[in-house]
Amino acid sequence: MHDRQLLISWLNDAYAMETALIPILENHAKDASAFPAIEAKDREHAAQTRQQAERIKGCLERLGEQPSKVKTALGSLFGFLQAPATGLFGDELIKNFLMDYATENFEIACYEALITAADQLGETEIAAVCRDILQEEQQMADWIRNNLPSVVAQYTRTAATAR
Repeated sequence: MHDRQLLISWLNDAYAMETALIPILENHAKDASAFPAIEAKDREHAAQTRQQAERIKGCLERLGEQPSKVKTALGSLFGFLQAPATGLFGDELIKNFLMDYATENFEIACYEALITAADQLGETEIAAVCRDILQEEQQMADWIRNNLPSVVAQYTRTAATAR
């Protein structure tokens, strides 16, 4: 595959990934309704994810492309199926937190690859957009990591009093 086509493919993957995450994050916000700070952060991150998808779409347009309908549809299906998945468990808030932390780290790796590919092709504007998104993903991963101990402690106290 030609380097430019590879970059386009990866940008399509990123677009599909971001659009698939929106319903998941919205569902996580609903799951966190008893924890207002987490609910607010999930809603903020869903809005940020929407913006990231639009910025990736702009990168594709810069290359004369549109987001892949097939990849976007598959990503949306994945998001639709995954969004309620943790609701099967009584500890959905914690499962969501763990899933979100893993997802953020996957996104970080994806954007690092995109930055390298864009830089190699001289696509400095695309690399800059991906660097900005990478920074946002790193901030969210750090927030989750830093808040995980207190969220688990708060959740277990709440669960213990509910018994």
